[in-house]
Amino acid sequence: MKEVKATLIKPQKPKDKNNDNNMKILGPIIMLILGIILLTNSSKAVIIVCYVIGIVFLVIGIYNLLLFYKTKKEYNYEDNNKLVFGSSTMFIGIIILLLSSAIETFLRYIIGIILIYNGVRNFVVSLKEKNYITLIIGVILIGMGLYTIFAQNIILEIIGALFIISSIIDFISLLRPKK
Repeated sequence: MKEVKATLIKPQKPKDKNNDNNMKILGPIIMLILGIILLTNSSKAVIIVCYVIGIVFLVIGIYNLLLFYKTKKEYNYEDNNKLVFGSSTMFIGIIILLLSSAIETFLRYIIGIILIYNGVRNFVVSLKEKNYITLIIGVILIGMGLYTIFAQNIILEIIGALFIISSIIDFISLLRPKK
């Protein structure tokens, strides 16, 4: 006769709905915060991103230099690639940190010039084709380019506004009862 072993099946705990809702609300909160930052301080946001990128480059450079010295000391082997890569990434990181304001200004001017160029192109095309919608778009693009050059980065402000709108839509969809 065959022996049958009985095993107990443990009941599974139901998923915690509160924890699931907390995770769903975290995304819109982060989007809302990023949107507000981009909408109100787009120039500072670019500078902060430059700082973060500079620090990342600096840390990677220091890490590679430490690896170079460690392999040289432990194995009596010089890996010049790590030395060159480490020192160059450290140098790039320092340059990015020191010139973050200049990088922000440079990016603002480049984006502004591109917007003005596209606006003038649309403006000229609209005069040839007598298309008033293209004319309005051209004037708006020229205005956005001038605003970007002289005030703030309007592209980042638009992205910030879109982040805010998206987070509000997400909040509303979370509050609406499911059918």
